[in-house]
Amino acid sequence: MPRRSAAPAARTLKSSGAKLAAIEKIGRKLPYYNQSLDFTCGPASLMMAMTALDKSQSIDRAHELQLWREANTVFMGKGHPGSSPYGLALAAWRRGFKPELWLSHRGPFLLDCQPVAERRKVSALIQREDAKLVKAAKIPVAVGKWTVADLADAMRAGAIPLVLVSTKLFHGDNGPHWVAVSGIGANHVTVNDPWITRRKRQTARSQTARAATHDEFIEMASYDGERAVVLVSN
Repeated sequence: MPRRSAAPAARTLKSSGAKLAAIEKIGRKLPYYNQSLDFTCGPASLMMAMTALDKSQSIDRAHELQLWREANTVFMGKGHPGSSPYGLALAAWRRGFKPELWLSHRGPFLLDCQPVAERRKVSALIQREDAKLVKAAKIPVAVGKWTVADLADAMRAGAIPLVLVSTKLFHGDNGPHWVAVSGIGANHVTVNDPWITRRKRQTARSQTARAATHDEFIEMASYDGERAVVLVSN
């Protein structure tokens, strides 16, 4: 049976107010997985988090695609759909983990990524249905702003954050993308980025525990004004 959180299904996110310079270094080693398709960054990041928490979790392409099938509720561009925060949280919950969502707003995410009106309607419908499932599973949902200090607090409590980011800083373009946070220190946040840009000579090693300053991370942790974090713990 999946573990069910007894926490309320919705609350207001309030910053801890901790000063960035006062953050003590925290982190854990995450396995690295290079997403095999353009649209599977969410499942790849989720696999890295789940395997770090539970070595029995498989980290391979079959699992990547199964997770994508469960979480693919966001149509992006002309290609296949990507993953919503609701879909990723539910996929983690079904595997016995205790997810929590930090969202900038209620309702569907990344609808503007899809220019086709009918596909936007489909994405909105599925995400609203997944939001109902999140509520039924009693997965905590916090709405509001968060800080690097808040992420550090969550990591100290045992969570691994999956964060929706823009690809601009690490890859030069500007698309919605999921990464797994592996560490936070007084000056930097480190993430495992499942996407490798070959023309930039990136490798699995360069994308493992890749660092961004606190200010850079807060800037990149937003796509078109939307912010989402999926905290995964056991």
